[in-house]
Amino acid sequence: MNIRKNLKADIALAVDQQTEHATVQLSRPSDPKNGDYSTNIAMQISHKFKQSPMEAAKKITDNMQKLPYIEKLEVKEPGFINLFVKETVWQETVKEVLKEGEKFGSNGLGSGRSARVEFVSANPTGPLHFGNARGGPIGDTLASVLTFCGYEVIREYFHNDIGVQVDKLGESIVNVSQGRALEEQEYKGEYIRDLAAEIGNDGDSYEVGKKAVGLLLAQALKTCKKMGIEFDQIYKESEFLNGGDTKQEIDHLTEKGFIKEKDGALWFAPSDEFLKDRETVVVKSNGSFTYFANDIAYHDEKFKNKSALVIDIFGSNHHGHVPRLQAAISALGYDVSRFHIILYQWVRFKRGGEVVKMSKRAGTFITAEEVLDEIGRDAVRFFILMHDANSPIDFDLDLARDKSSKNPVYYVQYAHARIASILAKSEVGGRKSEANCNLLSTNYEVNLIKQISYLPELVEDISMSLNPHHLTSYAVSLADAFHKFYENCQVIGEEKSLMEARVALLNATKTALANTLALLGVSAPQNM
Repeated sequence: MNIRKNLKADIALAVDQQTEHATVQLSRPSDPKNGDYSTNIAMQISHKFKQSPMEAAKKITDNMQKLPYIEKLEVKEPGFINLFVKETVWQETVKEVLKEGEKFGSNGLGSGRSARVEFVSANPTGPLHFGNARGGPIGDTLASVLTFCGYEVIREYFHNDIGVQVDKLGESIVNVSQGRALEEQEYKGEYIRDLAAEIGNDGDSYEVGKKAVGLLLAQALKTCKKMGIEFDQIYKESEFLNGGDTKQEIDHLTEKGFIKEKDGALWFAPSDEFLKDRETVVVKSNGSFTYFANDIAYHDEKFKNKSALVIDIFGSNHHGHVPRLQAAISALGYDVSRFHIILYQWVRFKRGGEVVKMSKRAGTFITAEEVLDEIGRDAVRFFILMHDANSPIDFDLDLARDKSSKNPVYYVQYAHARIASILAKSEVGGRKSEANCNLLSTNYEVNLIKQISYLPELVEDISMSLNPHHLTSYAVSLADAFHKFYENCQVIGEEKSLMEARVALLNATKTALANTLALLGVSAPQNM
């Protein structure tokens, strides 16, 4: 039984009008005294009935009194409705979880629709540094959630392999290969010495630069794979330029009146009020196309296949690019509501309480490879996903290495391993369908079941909010509920029927933990 879905439908019906289910907002109160769910629907619709919110709430609850799965309804000032679900309903969800197994938490909201998620797309002139890498776990986990919701998802990477930066990179490599000081070059990182040793000065600076960005792309993709990320499609900026796609799009926008000539260049000049004074060059006075022009062609590629969702994940320094892209997509005739951009903030590392300095230009930046080697994939992904993309991260390297309950990823994984250990010692693990789950009546058991049952709701919410960081807080809360159950409820050695019920509960908990960790791209160990 999808409790939240049923509640939304029944509340909408109780409002006694054609209210869309999506307008019924349900939250899970932090204090169980305020119910299993709470809604403010009475405050939203009271004016339509010319009633006070308290009067509207009373009318709604009167219409819901006979629902078989509701234990109690409460009306609280200034018009909240608190809903308490019968314990037997929660108990029965254990078997539903066991029946669904690896599919528990999934839904078909995106069935028959596609989504494209672009992420990482790192600066091509250096190794993948951790600032760019932050977008990796965000994009990969979001793609996994959308897949879990039935979307056909394409993970994509855009490689801007042309431009002045490529020439400057090649120039630095050629100069170093000829014995000139690294410190005097445009790019000063030690990786320039490595590239010089591998490529040498075979060709002009641009040819050397092209070879270098190809090698750096291969390294970046290898690092992403080490992080558990593989892309379905790699798009290169040069392909749009050389294939004529960029020219075709600029010609198309010119015909539609969105391009104007000024100072010998061509400018994208949308009529949008916000952008009318922020026109952007698409063709330089020398006739060459800008990065933005190629990006327009790239986004036409994203939209022309009628993807339901197009998601770009950029560093926050790209914030000025957002309105230009939105305007371009609108000018091309696409529905901008299908387009979503997630901007993530900077990452600052700490070791021993001290900030570790980063400077890409000076060549002292921290690479994703270095962090992965130091703390491993699981910690990298979990620690990144503990934070909203809009929030900066102070990444504690010491905590990420710690093998104790202070480390959140260790705490969650240990819960999964502990459950696996108990189940391995149990003789009733294979008879979970026969368990009498109505015996699961202590607060520790019921609270654990409620935590388990939240996963499908969370997955649905993330597919709409596009905020995957909530998965980590859920994983910690679920692990916490399990540990409290473990400390207070005996399993092995308990009376047979109760032991069978608790083994069933452990199997359901393990399923929810494993599915959550899978979405996060974090391993679920059987022992630790």
